Amino acid sequence: MRKIHTKIQKSEKGQVVKPGGNHQDRPAGRIPRTAAVILLSVILLLSAGCSSDIPIVSSVATASYVFAVGGEQCSVEEAKMILLQYQKEYATLYGVNLWDHDYGEEESLENYVKDLTVSQLAEVYTLDVIAAEQEVALSEGEKDEAAAAARDYIDSLSEAELDYLGADESTAESLFERYLLAQKLYASLTENVSQEVSDDEAHVMEMEQICVSDAETAAEVLAKLDEGSDFSSLAESYNESETTSIQVSRTTYSEEVTEILFALDTGMYSDVIEIDGSYYLFYCTNYFNEELTDANKEKVVSQRMEEAVTSTYNTYKDQLDSTLNEAVWDEVTVDTTLELTGASFEEIFEEYFG
Repeated sequence: MRKIHTKIQKSEKGQVVKPGGNHQDRPAGRIPRTAAVILLSVILLLSAGCSSDIPIVSSVATASYVFAVGGEQCSVEEAKMILLQYQKEYATLYGVNLWDHDYGEEESLENYVKDLTVSQLAEVYTLDVIAAEQEVALSEGEKDEAAAAARDYIDSLSEAELDYLGADESTAESLFERYLLAQKLYASLTENVSQEVSDDEAHVMEMEQICVSDAETAAEVLAKLDEGSDFSSLAESYNESETTSIQVSRTTYSEEVTEILFALDTGMYSDVIEIDGSYYLFYCTNYFNEELTDANKEKVVSQRMEEAVTSTYNTYKDQLDSTLNEAVWDEVTVDTTLELTGASFEEIFEEYFG
């Protein structure tokens, strides 16, 4: 075995990225496979975390809307449609109805999904304001499709669900148009994004790691490797991380760490690398995994698209006047007595526009 003797002291981004360990932990943020789902994933990315990052500047006690962005107002009925969507998702998540559990007042599931609802809708409204600024609009044919989607959505709901929403076909049509316009803006902003990704850019390596909390132990492990000890055996004894086998792409670590790791070939191990206060040694088990690299190309393209949208979004969002009507939104509750037999807004949106 050969090793690369290179040391660095600190990396702000030097963290092991675990599969699924990102903003998509939320049930609504599934892996994108269609344009519609990519759009919804971007919306969730923009509002990563429960609190919206739009500039909510005040609370309006006398208004009847939930929030306003750039002069556009979101009605209670629209907000309830997305709130009901999240209620349905959490009623079937992993085959478990999470509404049957008590999470305590501060961390209540109801407060959590209400935060998700207002965050997602605020992002859609913001994207629609940007669409108007950039003269992106729906065609008559697209409006007809939104109307058809709204009819199917309303027709799928039970009387109890309709009573809860207080919404009619016209309200649903307006919301489908809003989401469709956000998707059209997405297409406009990403139409020039390159779909070509080289093997080098998407390159994925397979590695094993040993992570320890102090430099002395790391030096001890390195000495044993130099003496010919097996990396996997040492990992069983020393590794303090939850995982030993990892996959590494060019975006897993900082540029400095990446340069070190991609200098390794199959069968080589690194010197000690300090990353965020812990000490790592890496062993390359497969320098180039073709299957994982091909799969990563799709992720690279999706990331480029997300960056194209978020860069424009961030340019606009701080310039928009926004208000959250807490007095109205606090009065909205989740009705856990509903049987939830109808389709969700997202299901119908994917069916028509996915």
